[in-house]
Amino acid sequence: MTRRVGTARRARLDWRIVALAGAIVVAIAVVAVAFVIAAPNQKYEGILEPNGGGQHVAVGTMPNYNSTPATSGPHWNQPGIAPMNWGVYTSAVPEPAAVHNLEHGGIVIWYQASKLSADQVATLTNLVNAQVQTSQFKFILSPWTGKDFGHPIAVTAWRYLLYLDTADTDGIHTFADLHYGKSPEPLGGPAQPA
Repeated sequence: MTRRVGTARRARLDWRIVALAGAIVVAIAVVAVAFVIAAPNQKYEGILEPNGGGQHVAVGTMPNYNSTPATSGPHWNQPGIAPMNWGVYTSAVPEPAAVHNLEHGGIVIWYQASKLSADQVATLTNLVNAQVQTSQFKFILSPWTGKDFGHPIAVTAWRYLLYLDTADTDGIHTFADLHYGKSPEPLGGPAQPA
Protein backbone atom coordinates (compact mmCIF):
# COMPACT_ATOMS: atom_id res chain seq x y z
CA MET A 1 0.00 0.00 0.00
CA THR A 2 2.86 2.39 0.70
CA ARG A 3 4.18 1.84 -2.79
CA ARG A 4 0.92 2.87 -4.43
CA VAL A 5 0.72 6.14 -2.45
CA GLY A 6 4.29 6.97 -3.50
CA THR A 7 3.43 6.24 -7.13
CA ALA A 8 0.31 8.43 -6.92
CA ARG A 9 2.35 11.26 -5.42
CA ARG A 10 4.90 10.99 -8.22
CA ALA A 11 2.11 11.02 -10.83
CA ARG A 12 0.57 14.19 -9.32
CA LEU A 13 3.98 15.81 -9.19
CA ASP A 14 4.61 14.92 -12.83
CA TRP A 15 1.34 16.62 -13.90
CA ARG A 16 2.24 19.77 -11.96
CA ILE A 17 5.60 19.93 -13.69
CA VAL A 18 3.96 19.37 -17.06
CA ALA A 19 1.36 22.09 -16.33
CA LEU A 20 4.07 24.54 -15.18
CA ALA A 21 6.22 23.80 -18.22
CA GLY A 22 3.17 24.29 -20.47
CA ALA A 23 2.41 27.64 -18.86
CA ILE A 24 6.01 28.77 -19.37
CA VAL A 25 5.94 27.73 -23.04
CA VAL A 26 2.68 29.65 -23.59
CA ALA A 27 4.09 32.74 -21.85
CA ILE A 28 7.22 32.65 -24.01
CA ALA A 29 5.09 32.30 -27.15
CA VAL A 30 2.92 35.28 -26.14
CA VAL A 31 6.02 37.44 -25.52
CA ALA A 32 7.56 36.36 -28.84
CA VAL A 33 4.40 37.23 -30.76
CA ALA A 34 4.24 40.62 -29.00
CA PHE A 35 7.82 41.37 -30.08
CA VAL A 36 7.10 40.37 -33.69
CA ILE A 37 4.01 42.60 -33.78
CA ALA A 38 5.78 45.55 -32.09
CA ALA A 39 8.97 45.32 -34.18
CA PRO A 40 7.70 47.33 -37.20
CA ASN A 41 6.39 50.06 -34.90
CA GLN A 42 9.72 50.30 -33.07
CA LYS A 43 11.60 50.49 -36.37
CA TYR A 44 9.54 53.51 -37.42
CA GLU A 45 9.04 55.15 -34.03
CA GLY A 46 11.96 57.48 -34.64
CA ILE A 47 14.28 59.12 -32.14
CA LEU A 48 12.83 60.93 -29.13
CA GLU A 49 14.57 64.31 -29.09
CA PRO A 50 14.98 66.58 -26.05
CA ASN A 51 12.21 69.10 -25.56
CA GLY A 52 13.40 72.43 -26.99
CA GLY A 53 10.33 74.26 -25.71
CA GLY A 54 7.72 76.08 -27.71
CA GLN A 55 8.39 79.78 -27.26
CA HIS A 56 7.41 82.22 -29.99
CA VAL A 57 10.13 84.32 -31.63
CA ALA A 58 10.01 87.11 -34.17
CA VAL A 59 9.63 86.15 -37.83
CA GLY A 60 13.10 86.13 -39.37
CA THR A 61 14.80 84.82 -36.21
CA MET A 62 16.72 81.62 -36.94
CA PRO A 63 16.99 79.69 -33.65
CA ASN A 64 19.52 76.96 -32.92
CA TYR A 65 17.80 73.61 -32.58
CA ASN A 66 18.84 70.42 -30.80
CA SER A 67 18.16 68.19 -33.82
CA THR A 68 18.44 68.42 -37.59
CA PRO A 69 15.72 69.03 -38.66
CA ALA A 70 14.08 70.50 -35.56
CA THR A 71 11.36 68.65 -33.69
CA SER A 72 10.59 71.33 -31.09
CA GLY A 73 11.93 74.66 -29.94
CA PRO A 74 11.46 78.37 -30.63
CA HIS A 75 9.31 79.09 -33.64
CA TRP A 76 7.62 81.85 -35.58
CA ASN A 77 4.05 82.85 -34.85
CA GLN A 78 2.41 85.12 -37.39
CA PRO A 79 -0.87 84.44 -39.22
CA GLY A 80 -0.27 83.70 -42.88
CA ILE A 81 3.39 82.86 -42.22
CA ALA A 82 3.54 80.46 -39.29
CA PRO A 83 2.07 77.99 -38.83
CA MET A 84 2.12 77.24 -42.54
CA ASN A 85 -0.70 75.77 -44.62
CA TRP A 86 -0.65 71.99 -44.82
CA GLY A 87 0.43 70.38 -48.08
CA VAL A 88 3.28 70.08 -50.57
CA TYR A 89 5.90 72.80 -51.04
CA THR A 90 8.39 72.82 -53.90
CA SER A 91 10.59 75.49 -52.27
CA ALA A 92 12.08 75.01 -48.83
CA VAL A 93 9.84 76.21 -46.02
CA PRO A 94 11.45 78.09 -43.13
CA GLU A 95 12.27 75.65 -40.35
CA PRO A 96 10.96 77.97 -37.55
CA ALA A 97 7.59 78.15 -39.35
CA ALA A 98 7.40 74.36 -39.72
CA VAL A 99 8.18 73.85 -36.02
CA HIS A 100 4.94 75.71 -35.28
CA ASN A 101 3.12 73.12 -37.42
CA LEU A 102 4.73 70.37 -35.35
CA GLU A 103 3.48 72.08 -32.19
CA HIS A 104 -0.01 71.82 -33.67
CA GLY A 105 0.30 68.05 -34.04
CA GLY A 106 1.44 67.83 -37.65
CA ILE A 107 4.01 65.76 -39.51
CA VAL A 108 6.68 67.48 -41.61
CA ILE A 109 8.57 65.44 -44.21
CA TRP A 110 11.85 67.01 -45.33
CA TYR A 111 13.85 65.69 -48.26
CA GLN A 112 17.29 66.50 -49.62
CA ALA A 113 16.61 66.81 -53.35
CA SER A 114 20.20 65.98 -54.34
CA LYS A 115 19.88 62.59 -52.58
CA LEU A 116 16.49 61.56 -53.95
CA SER A 117 15.28 60.61 -57.43
CA ALA A 118 12.37 62.40 -59.08
CA ASP A 119 10.30 59.21 -58.68
CA GLN A 120 10.93 59.19 -54.92
CA VAL A 121 9.94 62.86 -54.65
CA ALA A 122 6.78 62.05 -56.64
CA THR A 123 6.00 59.22 -54.20
CA LEU A 124 6.28 61.62 -51.24
CA THR A 125 4.24 64.25 -53.08
CA ASN A 126 1.46 61.75 -53.81
CA LEU A 127 1.47 60.58 -50.19
CA VAL A 128 1.07 64.12 -48.80
CA ASN A 129 -1.49 65.17 -51.45
CA ALA A 130 -3.59 62.14 -50.52
CA GLN A 131 -3.06 62.60 -46.79
CA VAL A 132 -4.29 66.20 -46.67
CA GLN A 133 -7.65 64.95 -47.98
CA THR A 134 -8.14 62.66 -44.94
CA SER A 135 -9.03 63.32 -41.32
CA GLN A 136 -5.29 63.04 -40.57
CA PHE A 137 -4.52 66.05 -42.82
CA LYS A 138 -1.74 67.83 -40.94
CA PHE A 139 1.15 66.97 -43.27
CA ILE A 140 3.79 69.12 -44.94
CA LEU A 141 6.34 68.04 -47.55
CA SER A 142 9.28 70.36 -48.15
CA PRO A 143 12.72 70.24 -49.70
CA TRP A 144 15.50 70.76 -47.14
CA THR A 145 18.23 73.31 -47.74
CA GLY A 146 19.85 73.36 -44.31
CA LYS A 147 22.71 71.33 -42.86
CA ASP A 148 23.01 67.84 -44.37
CA PHE A 149 21.38 65.35 -42.01
CA GLY A 150 23.01 62.32 -43.63
CA HIS A 151 19.91 60.73 -45.18
CA PRO A 152 17.65 61.62 -48.10
CA ILE A 153 14.53 62.01 -45.93
CA ALA A 154 13.71 63.17 -42.40
CA VAL A 155 10.20 62.79 -41.01
CA THR A 156 9.42 64.96 -37.99
CA ALA A 157 6.70 65.18 -35.36
CA TRP A 158 6.75 67.03 -32.05
CA ARG A 159 9.96 65.76 -30.37
CA TYR A 160 10.34 62.78 -32.75
CA LEU A 161 12.65 62.38 -35.74
CA LEU A 162 12.83 59.51 -38.22
CA TYR A 163 15.50 59.34 -40.93
CA LEU A 164 14.74 57.33 -44.07
CA ASP A 165 16.88 56.35 -47.04
CA THR A 166 13.92 55.80 -49.40
CA ALA A 167 10.37 57.11 -49.77
CA ASP A 168 9.05 54.39 -47.46
CA THR A 169 5.35 55.26 -47.35
CA ASP A 170 4.51 52.41 -44.96
CA GLY A 171 7.20 53.67 -42.57
CA ILE A 172 5.90 57.23 -42.80
CA HIS A 173 2.35 56.06 -42.10
CA THR A 174 3.54 54.03 -39.10
CA PHE A 175 5.48 57.03 -37.76
CA ALA A 176 2.42 59.26 -38.23
CA ASP A 177 0.13 56.74 -36.54
CA LEU A 178 2.43 56.83 -33.51
CA HIS A 179 2.91 60.62 -33.28
CA TYR A 180 0.22 62.52 -35.19
CA GLY A 181 -1.58 64.96 -32.90
CA LYS A 182 0.63 64.21 -29.90
CA SER A 183 1.88 67.71 -29.24
CA PRO A 184 1.30 70.70 -26.95
CA GLU A 185 -1.42 72.25 -29.16
CA PRO A 186 -2.94 69.44 -31.26
CA LEU A 187 -6.11 71.41 -32.06
CA GLY A 188 -4.20 74.36 -33.56
CA GLY A 189 -4.60 75.36 -37.20
CA PRO A 190 -4.43 75.98 -40.00
CA ALA A 191 -7.57 74.28 -41.23
CA GLN A 192 -7.64 71.34 -43.61
CA PRO A 193 -6.89 72.37 -47.20
CA ALA A 194 -9.99 72.76 -49.39
